[in-house]
Amino acid sequence: MPSNDTAVRTSRFGSYLRQARVASGLSLRQVASALKISHVYLGEVERGVRGPLREEHWDGLLRAIPTLTRAELQRQAAASRPLEMDISDAPPRYQDLAMALARRLKNRDLTVGQISRLLKVLKADDE
Repeated sequence: MPSNDTAVRTSRFGSYLRQARVASGLSLRQVASALKISHVYLGEVERGVRGPLREEHWDGLLRAIPTLTRAELQRQAAASRPLEMDISDAPPRYQDLAMALARRLKNRDLTVGQISRLLKVLKADDE
């Protein structure tokens, strides 16, 4: 697929928002009006042309679409933003690790077991 302005974009946040809005029987204009934003802007958020809706609008969004949850909005927003990491001054082994993990994530070729083992190691200090 070409990578230009006409390319179709996807956004987990936008897809989640659109699915909840449609399931609630609400139009794009109705929700945009409740949030006091343009329906064009909201449509662009849903299509992934723009990033996730700013948090300042989330309270209104939760009132307009009661099936949404703040926790899920946060999760979907985080998953919709690109992850950037500067590894330029990291030791070579750390750079190797970051690059290998990035390749595997891009290819989506890790098994459930491999992901579980990696998460166990990486989250060990969090518990």
